[in-house]
Amino acid sequence: MIAEAHLSRSRLFRRLKNGSHGQLIERYAARLVEVGLARDGILRSLKVVSDLLSWIARSRSVLRELDEGMVDRYFRHRASKHSIKRGDRAALKRWLSVLRDAGMIAPSSPAPITPQDHIFAEFRCGCADRDAASRR
Repeated sequence: MIAEAHLSRSRLFRRLKNGSHGQLIERYAARLVEVGLARDGILRSLKVVSDLLSWIARSRSVLRELDEGMVDRYFRHRASKHSIKRGDRAALKRWLSVLRDAGMIAPSSPAPITPQDHIFAEFRCGCADRDAASRR
């Protein structure tokens, strides 16, 4: 696999790959290589996922329940003990994407429509109506 060439000497990658989520970790690492992350970025992303998986196990949750809300709770927990580094949120967003692509977790729920979204939608509709009327 592509990721193995980049991570062949990484104990973290080998440990995660040989764990209960090994195939998902391999997919995730391959995705990180595909998006062009350097080795250090890939290792940092794997560390964040490893920490999340440990937190899920300690909190007696299951991976199937993972969603953006649980990731937010994890970050609140993590912020009390460690700093959140740039790229950590993106790392877990990619992890959720890999899990969804594999059918392991539910699709993301659509973002709630805000009053601003409603105004912009009405504005777009109004502009389209005016454009159509001006062409007649």
